[in-house]
Amino acid sequence: MPGETRAAKGVLVGIMAAMTLLWAAVISSLHFQGPVTADGGDYVTIPFDVPAGTAELRVEHADGGASEILDWGVWAPEGFRGWGGGNSEPAVIGVAESSRSYLEGALTPGTWTLVIGKAKLVGGAGSYDITVTFDDAATLTPLPRAAFDPVVVRAAPGWYAGDLHVHSEESGDAAATLPQIATLARDRGLDFVVVTDHNTVSHHGRLAAYQAELTDLLLVRGIEVTTYGGHGNAIGVSAYVDHRVGLDGVSATTIADAVAAQGGLFSVNHPTLALGDTCIGCAWVHADTPWDEVASFEIQTGPYDVTGVLFTPQAIEMWDGLLDQGYRLAAVGGSDDHRAGMDESGTQSAVGSPTTMVYADELSEAGVVAAIRAGHTVVKLRGPDDPMVELTARTADGGTAIVGDTVTGIGLAHLDVHVTGGAGTTLELWRDGVRIGSEVVDGDDWTWGDDYPVTGDVERYRAELLGGAGRVVVTSHLYVEGDPTLAPGPDGCGCASGGGGGAAGDGAMLALAAALLPWRRRRRRAA
Repeated sequence: MPGETRAAKGVLVGIMAAMTLLWAAVISSLHFQGPVTADGGDYVTIPFDVPAGTAELRVEHADGGASEILDWGVWAPEGFRGWGGGNSEPAVIGVAESSRSYLEGALTPGTWTLVIGKAKLVGGAGSYDITVTFDDAATLTPLPRAAFDPVVVRAAPGWYAGDLHVHSEESGDAAATLPQIATLARDRGLDFVVVTDHNTVSHHGRLAAYQAELTDLLLVRGIEVTTYGGHGNAIGVSAYVDHRVGLDGVSATTIADAVAAQGGLFSVNHPTLALGDTCIGCAWVHADTPWDEVASFEIQTGPYDVTGVLFTPQAIEMWDGLLDQGYRLAAVGGSDDHRAGMDESGTQSAVGSPTTMVYADELSEAGVVAAIRAGHTVVKLRGPDDPMVELTARTADGGTAIVGDTVTGIGLAHLDVHVTGGAGTTLELWRDGVRIGSEVVDGDDWTWGDDYPVTGDVERYRAELLGGAGRVVVTSHLYVEGDPTLAPGPDGCGCASGGGGGAAGDGAMLALAAALLPWRRRRRRAA
C-alpha cells in the first residue's frame, strides 16, 4: 500500500539520519544569552561567525517563558536563509538540505546574523538563550526539490476555483504536507491552490517537484508576508520579501515594491481581524500602505460561521472605503488552512473555504496572477459548493464586460447577473458601496438585467448573494465611466442635445436621476 511504503521510507530516512548524526563531528559552538526589551524596535540582531569547513549549522533557541513569544530567523552574508518564526524546534541549515522554513545552500564562512522578532513580551521585557553548533557533516537527508517550471494545467479561458491562502508544513505553525493539501483541494473540486508559508520561500522548490506529479491541480508560489502590523500575500513571486518592518528601512511600501519588482501581486489578508495575542499582527494597520500597489483584499478568511459574522462585514466596509478613494482592489478569500482539513478547530477552516473564482486566460501561475490583478474575481464565502454569480455589462460596441473591466462610451449602463445554483437566495446589486436593489432568485439557472443611467463619473457595481444568515457570494466590481449626454432621448436617439444651457440642464437632471433611480427595469429568467 502507498501509505505503508511511505511509512517504511520514513523509518529508513530516520535511521540514515541517526547514523549520519553519529558520523558528524562538532567543529565548534557558540552560546548567546541576553535580555529583550520593547525599546529599540521589533527586532534584535545577533552576529555570529561560521567557521570554514561547516557542512551544517544548528541553532537551538529558547525564550524566557511560556507567555513570551519570540520569532527566529537567519541571514547569511549573501542574504536570507530562513525564517522559522515561532518554530520551537532547532533550525538546521545545510548545504543540500535544511529544516523546515530554512533554505539549503553553501555555508559561506564569515559573519552571519541571527534575527529575533519581539512577537510578544509580557511586561515589555523578555530574554533569549541560544546555542549555535557547527558540524563538519550533514545530518539531514535531502528531500525532492526542483526549479520552477511555468506549467499550464489547462490552456483555455474560463472561471477557475482556488484558495489563495494555504499553509504547508514549511510554516512553523502548520502541519499540512503538499500531498495532503492537493488531495483535499482536488476532493473539493478546486483548480488551484496558492501556498503561502510565513516569511519564507523554502516551500517553492518542493512545490515545483510535486507539481510534476499533478495534472489536474495547479500549485502557485506564494508567501504570507507576516508583520506585526498586518499580514499580506505575495503571489507569484520567486524570492523572499523582507518582512522586518522597522529594521533597515523595511516598511509596507518596501514590501509592496519588492513584490511588484518580482512581477507578483500583493494582497492584504484578514485586514480587520484584530484579535490581539490570539492572532499577532493579523489586522492590517500599516499607515504607509501604498494602496495603489495592492491588487486584492481578503474579504473572507477562514470559517464562515465565525468570521463571516464577525469579520466579513468590517472587511467589506474597509474595502469600500478604499474603493471610495479610487483604489481598485479585487475581492478575494482564503481559508488560511494550516492542517489540510485534519483536526481543525472551530476557528480554523479547510482548504477551499472560502473559494475564490478567477476568470483567467489559462490555468497557470501567470494566468491566475493576471486574473486577480485585473479584478476578475468572485468570492464564494462558504466554499466551492456555493452558487456562482456572474456580473456583466454591455459595452458600447455590443460586447460583454466582466467584473474588473471598465465600460466607457455609453449613456446607459446595462447590467446582467447570472446566478447558477442559487434558487431561494436573494440577489443584491450595489453601486459605489450602496445597495440599490434586490431580487429573489427563483431558479438554479437565473438571469436578471437592468439599465442604469450614468453620471460621467467612474461608478462601480458589484453583486452579492444572500442566503441563510447573510452574504454567501460577493463579486469584485465592474466599473462604468459613461457619458450622460449619450442617454437615449424620447425618440430613442443616443445623441447629445444641442443648444447651450439646455444641454447643461439635461446633464444635471440625468446626474440626479442616476443617483436615485434605476432606468427602465428589464428582467429575464431562464428555467
